[in-house]
Amino acid sequence: MATENCIFCKIAAGDIPAKRLWEDGSHIAFLDIRPASRGHALVIPKEHSESFLDMAKDSEKELFGAVQEVGKKMKESFGAEKIFVLLMGEEVPHTHVHLIPYYGKMPLSLNHEEGLDLDKILEEFGNTGE
Repeated sequence: MATENCIFCKIAAGDIPAKRLWEDGSHIAFLDIRPASRGHALVIPKEHSESFLDMAKDSEKELFGAVQEVGKKMKESFGAEKIFVLLMGEEVPHTHVHLIPYYGKMPLSLNHEEGLDLDKILEEFGNTGE
């Protein structure tokens, strides 16, 4: 079900143009307008869900099947060494997976937190780690 103000729902419906790489009955892959590397794409389900955690139970398997299919085609077509897969969804509240080609130079920067108490985190999660 499309959400009226969701830009990705509008892309899925064809109301907003996008540089589409691939499409099936339930998913679309299109180029990111702010790419981290050449060929950076997004794969989205056509059906709206705000986040991966909100998706219907088996639809995540279909989404990642599409991600794998598109990623393999991207790696071959673009000559990338690897395709990084990133699931975020911070800016657009519609489930989407980033496929970011890697060409020998890291296209992303991750900040690492130092000094975290991993045992405390396990306890908060409800796992003793054993």
